[in-house]
Amino acid sequence: MKILVTGGAGFIGSHFVDRFVAEGHQVWVLDNLRTGTEANLNPKAEFILMDLKDSAMKAEVAKIRPHAVFHLAAQIDVRVSCSNPVFDAVENIMATLMLIEAGLKSGMEFFGFASSGGAIYGEAAAGPQTEDHPEAPMSPYGVAKLAVDKYLHTYEILRGLKSVSLRFSNVYGPRQGAKSEAGVVALFAKRLRDGMPIYVNGDGLQTRDFIYVTDLAEAASLALKQSATGVFNLGTGLETSILDLAKNLCAIAGADTFLIRHAPAIHGEQRRSVIDPSKAAKVLVWSPRTSFANGLKTAFDWFAASGTKT
Repeated sequence: MKILVTGGAGFIGSHFVDRFVAEGHQVWVLDNLRTGTEANLNPKAEFILMDLKDSAMKAEVAKIRPHAVFHLAAQIDVRVSCSNPVFDAVENIMATLMLIEAGLKSGMEFFGFASSGGAIYGEAAAGPQTEDHPEAPMSPYGVAKLAVDKYLHTYEILRGLKSVSLRFSNVYGPRQGAKSEAGVVALFAKRLRDGMPIYVNGDGLQTRDFIYVTDLAEAASLALKQSATGVFNLGTGLETSILDLAKNLCAIAGADTFLIRHAPAIHGEQRRSVIDPSKAAKVLVWSPRTSFANGLKTAFDWFAASGTKT
């Protein structure tokens, strides 16, 4: 099968590419390298250096004629979306629609979208949050993810496009960047690697649902094989406080917990975020394989062995 992965030089996208290549598919990566890096590229995948909004994008997609597209390219910084919602909408809604239209004109049969559990549901009315939980995004980033989810539902009705919206919880693992709240594992791991203190916002009792990146790649593979459609939560259904995350990483790093410092709480930060993966377990026959303890150890070891100090 011919598969195009946008954002395939990024953290999550590169793991999707690795999975599809390992399964014997022909894979193309389209990435502008704004946040991705060539070091993440799989050598067996064809690389196209391009922004989705480039005028040549449609011709490139037509040349590939992909059976499936997995769309992971995005503006991922929630703070940027709040300060410049128009820019966020252009990057995360308009560029996505341009890609879908280009794919449909080139014979695309399946579209996989990297959506968001935490950003779409907002503060938990009850947890873990199912796909039926009220959608109450607290940022333009979350609004954009939800908008694409709704567009894909409409594309299925009007154009017969099979698609899945994979609503990720907080993803972590090797290759992760540390420039946003979602990259807290990478941020803490890199600072502990360098013997630097780590800063927990507020009391640190805010919770997140941490999912290991290769477990997401497996879910994407299963969705493609089954031509699944609709919205799926991809998380563990388990909550971990940011303070406990910090303590666990200190133990893995062999660092004293005195390196944990408290910073002021961030106004508007979600107190709880945890999603229910039961639908994915039933329909995709998927469940996370990586325990939090093993995933953290693998992630920390990767950061400890990589790169220069940050």
